[in-house]
Amino acid sequence: MKSERIARGSLWREHVDAHRAMVREMSLAGVEDVPWSSSKRLQSVLAVHVIYTSWVLSPILTIAAVIFVKKSRAIIFAYLFASIVLGLRAPVNALHRYFCWLSAGETNGWALVFDNGEGKGHECALDCEKNTYLFAAHPHGLFTAGVVNNLILSEKALARIRAPLVRFFINQHLITMFPLIKDALSSLGFVACTAKNMKHYLNKGESGCIVVGGVKEVVLTGNVDMEELYLLRAFGFIKVAMQTGASLVPVYTFGESLATGPDYVPFREIRKKLTYRFDFPFRSLDLIHRWGLCFPRGKLTTVVGEPIRVEKNLNPTRDEIQAVHAKYCEALLALIERNKAAAGYPTQVTKLV
Repeated sequence: MKSERIARGSLWREHVDAHRAMVREMSLAGVEDVPWSSSKRLQSVLAVHVIYTSWVLSPILTIAAVIFVKKSRAIIFAYLFASIVLGLRAPVNALHRYFCWLSAGETNGWALVFDNGEGKGHECALDCEKNTYLFAAHPHGLFTAGVVNNLILSEKALARIRAPLVRFFINQHLITMFPLIKDALSSLGFVACTAKNMKHYLNKGESGCIVVGGVKEVVLTGNVDMEELYLLRAFGFIKVAMQTGASLVPVYTFGESLATGPDYVPFREIRKKLTYRFDFPFRSLDLIHRWGLCFPRGKLTTVVGEPIRVEKNLNPTRDEIQAVHAKYCEALLALIERNKAAAGYPTQVTKLV
């Protein structure tokens, strides 16, 4: 891959064009591009806005309360004891059914594509009733909106893969420490992303989804020139899949990286090093994106690849893990290349870092 072939700002221009094409498609279908074009759409936009805003503000407000509001400390510490030590969490409930009914992705003009290995959509061959899958999603973006709203919290998508729910493995601090957002995410079927948790649910036969790049990929979000995916040093999800025998399913969402706009904050390379060192995203954080709300911009097209069968191996060697990892990387890049033109990103250059 030669950097001189990459046109400056090309990825951002294609993102803008894909957004405009989505608006035209909706207009031709008689849908005005406003949140209140239907009651269901308004509910979906507000639901996404509340979840993503809370996702960011809950840690900040919790820390502020502990520091400045003395009366809240005992309550918060008791809450943390129940969450972390006792492991109490809200069960999957009606909130999950409500979000799946909203299907925020489909309701707002986004797309879900099942790839048949030739770059064409076809009837989904995934069957969570017969097999266990570990969906590996890319890129992280800021909120992983595409895979969540197009697949994990979509009534139609879950029906197509024949799953009552797909566990979403997320940052364990969000799902264990911070009031309200912790309980909301637990109610949606989200669980802490630890090897122990992943193996527990996969061994039970429940399919799950992990955003492989995690925090380290957040700082790569907003690159207007090319797509960078943190993957070359990510081996943990491969090991878990091998230990449980779960098939790996590559998932890529076009538009995710720029759904919250370009990242024009300077010193990008320095911020990347700091993020990798401290496992904390050093980048800009803007909660207002579309319609003055915390809602992603553009059309997010989530492409689900064919499953990669993995032989169960409780104690895989480093070489065995690396071999499956190499096969996965090849499958992911091929998936992106086959589908990028149809998704509106014909010149996208994708780099694994």
